Amino acid sequence: MSIRTFIFCDHCNPIAIRFVEERRRSRWEDPTMGRRISDGRAWFDGNTDEARQAGWIIEDQHICPHCQRKGLKPQA
Repeated sequence: MSIRTFIFCDHCNPIAIRFVEERRRSRWEDPTMGRRISDGRAWFDGNTDEARQAGWIIEDQHICPHCQRKGLKPQA
């Protein structure tokens, strides 16, 4: 058995919802990020270093690349 780490976007997925069967690629064809079909909530399967390399902002808040493209930034 292994331990898996998931990171959830604090803007579009603040309640940390993840359903593997609903994973799809975003319209930008980003293979590093899962998004729910029903509402587009983002999550990342990996640790914080991997998420940072994939374009996530990892500070006090976690912000996915999609929300960054929309101009959302960590709130103070």
